[in-house]
Amino acid sequence: MKFDRVMVPVDGSSLSQVAVELAVHSAGTFATHLTFVHVVDINAANTFGEVDANITLFKMRTEGKLALEVASKLAAEKGIDYEAKLCEGIPAQILIDMTKENDMAIMTIAGRSGLASGRMGSTARKVIENGFCPILTLKSGSNKVDSILLPVSNENMAAIDVAVETAKRINGKITVMCIKGRKTPNPQEMADRVKGHCTAAGVEADTYVAEGDPLDAIVGQSGKYDLVIMGVEKAGGLKQILHGGLTERVVIMASCPVTVVRDV
Repeated sequence: MKFDRVMVPVDGSSLSQVAVELAVHSAGTFATHLTFVHVVDINAANTFGEVDANITLFKMRTEGKLALEVASKLAAEKGIDYEAKLCEGIPAQILIDMTKENDMAIMTIAGRSGLASGRMGSTARKVIENGFCPILTLKSGSNKVDSILLPVSNENMAAIDVAVETAKRINGKITVMCIKGRKTPNPQEMADRVKGHCTAAGVEADTYVAEGDPLDAIVGQSGKYDLVIMGVEKAGGLKQILHGGLTERVVIMASCPVTVVRDV
């Protein structure tokens, strides 16, 4: 597992700026190269009521260039290796394709319109569902990442590897959280096994066993940590989980950023 190349979609919103600031602050720890990308949504340029789609496209390109300039200036001031890309097309398709050449993506879960009806944006959902690298999702947050909460119900090695590599880079600690339930009748045993993977890799870890509703348990603990890392099953299961399910609700409701790791 490596985090050498990190992609950061930007749209000029205040939340997008949080993602840029986290990426820039973490560069050198999480990554050696940042790619800022803004996608001009060609479908949005043809929305009903627009007199001239070319005028709309010009405005959207200008806004994209400004957003990229702000991100680039911040990275340049810190002496960070970066590139800025202005693309046109379907945002989700382009971002998913770019996850193939990046080790992580840091992105917001909603655009300028915010979280509509308590749901994440369609672009964020599609990228999480189909992306080829871990996705660190933001709805708020700070630059500090010292402690990691790793909720587990099985030994998802993709998520464990991401948690271990993240902890190594930040010299941080992992808390393995397991919730007693039908799938995990022996939560302490499961938590201890995952802790063993972490300590064997040279990372400090402890365990926490909870009971009750998984969403309440994870969200309730999230305020004590800087980052939650959640592993989910392969694409089909992830789509079922995301649409109104546990992962989406944790991403939206957690008090800290959440990294979603798809077991591909």
